[in-house]
Amino acid sequence: MTTHVVHVPVLLQEVLENLPIPPAGRVLDLTLGLGGHAQALLSGAGPNMRYLGVDRDPHARALAKKRLGKDARLTIMAGTYEDVWEDPGFQAWCHLQAPDGFDVVLMDLGISTLHLKDKTRGFSFMEAGPLDMRMDTENGLTALEWIQEQTEETLADAIYKFGEERASRPIARAILKALAEDRLHTTQDLAKAVYTVIPREPAKRKGLSDPATRTFQGIRIVVNGELEGLSKAIEQAVAALKPGGRIGVISFHSLEDRIVKQTLRRLAGIHDGPGRVAPQPIPKHLRLIYGGGIAPTEDEVRANPPSRSARLRIGERLRDELSRVP
Repeated sequence: MTTHVVHVPVLLQEVLENLPIPPAGRVLDLTLGLGGHAQALLSGAGPNMRYLGVDRDPHARALAKKRLGKDARLTIMAGTYEDVWEDPGFQAWCHLQAPDGFDVVLMDLGISTLHLKDKTRGFSFMEAGPLDMRMDTENGLTALEWIQEQTEETLADAIYKFGEERASRPIARAILKALAEDRLHTTQDLAKAVYTVIPREPAKRKGLSDPATRTFQGIRIVVNGELEGLSKAIEQAVAALKPGGRIGVISFHSLEDRIVKQTLRRLAGIHDGPGRVAPQPIPKHLRLIYGGGIAPTEDEVRANPPSRSARLRIGERLRDELSRVP
């Protein structure tokens, strides 16, 4: 298990500037990860603030606790942004520590440096590792177990829908062929199956992304259910904000960002459906801050290349009758 991971939180300055915390503020971090954003937000906050960090990955929670565990303002809890709302421990914490709601809710989506750098987790094909890809290593099917349950059609559909890979059908066929021939055990085995359809070297010479990237993304998203419940979780997070409180969501690919954008716009009362006017009034619960979102600066991308696809979207809660959760 990797214990030394250099984690650079993306859009950190933009988060600090746009998610202000009152002296006795309450912060909900639904994707704590290694605690990079949490460390920065805590360092600039008062002694009476309280910070609740939630993460599904037991390894990430352990490292965040090691990094920040001595800060009495911080509570770390197991869970996902979809299911934590029903957790009795979460509800009790909110009742005691944040009865009036949160001043800030932060969601930093996707995988982290921890997942990519630890070959035993199976997220990267740079080194051979087990075909796992689970963010929560204690629950759910591994990527290999999930693949073993697929037909060519269902595997191709997942790679196309969640990886946005146009060659999904022949890639699915190649993967299942490798599986049938007992040649599918590691992350590099999976990448090699993709390369039989889209050769790696031409893409490398042209400076393009590795041909296996989209397939890995598609399978990873399905294995972890990353997009399931995202819109609902954002709705619940907004409902948990105090009037004037802000939600910040960082996404890393177009599928995530589309859901985040559409959900925040709908909560801001903006009609994106057919026709110029909504068939009925849309309740307005948010004011959008930077309607187009915030992208990393050129300096940040140079210093931290994984940040290049990140986008931060922010909304500010209005006074309304949106039911509070929990």
